[in-house]
Amino acid sequence: MAQRTVAICNGKYIGIETIYTVINGQQINIPDKLKELREKSQNNELFCPCGCGTNLILVAGDKNLREQHFREKTGTGEYECSMPTEGKISVDSKIVLKCWLDDKLKSGDIESRVPIDVIEDIKRRPEFTFLSRTKKLAIRYWRTRANIVDDKLDVLTGNLSGIVVLYIVDGSNGGTDGQYPEALMKLQDKQGFCLLLDIEEADYSKAELSAVFYGKDIDGLWQENEFASDKLSRVELIDNHLFFNGESILSLLEKAKEQFTHKLEAEEERRLKEARLKEERYKQMLEEQERKRQEMERQREENEKRLQQQREETERRRKELEEKRRIEAEKLEEEKRQREEDFKRNMESNFSQQETQVRDPEGNRWIKCEFCGKIARESNFTSYGGAGHINLGTCKDCSDNNPAVKEKTVQEIVIQRRKYDPTICPDCGGKLRERSGPYGRFYGCTNYPQCRYSRPIKK
Repeated sequence: MAQRTVAICNGKYIGIETIYTVINGQQINIPDKLKELREKSQNNELFCPCGCGTNLILVAGDKNLREQHFREKTGTGEYECSMPTEGKISVDSKIVLKCWLDDKLKSGDIESRVPIDVIEDIKRRPEFTFLSRTKKLAIRYWRTRANIVDDKLDVLTGNLSGIVVLYIVDGSNGGTDGQYPEALMKLQDKQGFCLLLDIEEADYSKAELSAVFYGKDIDGLWQENEFASDKLSRVELIDNHLFFNGESILSLLEKAKEQFTHKLEAEEERRLKEARLKEERYKQMLEEQERKRQEMERQREENEKRLQQQREETERRRKELEEKRRIEAEKLEEEKRQREEDFKRNMESNFSQQETQVRDPEGNRWIKCEFCGKIARESNFTSYGGAGHINLGTCKDCSDNNPAVKEKTVQEIVIQRRKYDPTICPDCGGKLRERSGPYGRFYGCTNYPQCRYSRPIKK
């Protein structure tokens, strides 16, 4: 923070910026002002503005001095000092602005920190940062936009005896990030635009002044639009109007607003065109999708038709094959029936011999019951075969119900026990021989395959 930068003398504020001016573009201290303030400080006429009663001494004029300021005269205060310190950027900005006004107005009457109540009969005491009574021009400078409040602005923009007020804020307050710049919009509502000051230390030659206005873009975001900018030393003041590069700021503002409006209209037209193109592309996409859907539907119908034809062809072939198989089956059945009829016609003669087994065309073995004369397949007999009666046997009915069967069975068992020969086949009377098979050694009939009798050899 800067040291004390303001003193009060005879009820008037004297800012440290009042000792600066510009001559032929060079920033210097004003010798007469330095002399005047030194005399006042020596005569104890400079006091602290807080009302503590402390006398102040001017510390200025030396080129090696880091900061020009007012120093307290030790032991002169009646109360504890409550004067707030002022930020360096604020002080440097006021020095730069004082030099600018001296450079452009050449009025010689620039006052600083002037309360409004010295101009108008107003109870509130907001102040002008600078005032030229002869030129009827005042400047109000703010370091931070947080200090821009409505009631002070209303006072500053009153009649004020026809004084024109320029509102200037530090350049760091610029920018929006899309948000509504509430404080700066207050200034824009008063003077139509905002002035942003950028400085490098207190160097008047490096200070720059920019003019901006704020407006909403097509999305409703607030944009800062710079329409004039130049070195402060090149910005002119003519009849209390600002001129950048020889053109009035009001003219530049009007052109900038027209360009901004045109830009918004062009952006709106571009978006409408883009929306139309997007809608057209979407329409084309839907049409293409519909075309593809119809093509897929057509292909599906063709595929379905082709599949139906294939199914019909398959069904036709299946029926033809079934018919062919049916005919073949009927033919085979007829052949089988014929063979069976032939077999049955020759059956009696077949059973008149007992040398070979009687089998039908399918290989099924047939047996004739020795007791009842029944002829049937071997599964209907409890016993059959044997030497001399290979095609004869005992059917199940006779085995269960015929007493003669039981009597013969007992006799045969007795005879067999007497005549048992383990080398003779019990089915056909053929000779048994020892053989080898997948389940080991066994006895098999030599009449195989007509006789399939076998007996395992027990170990």
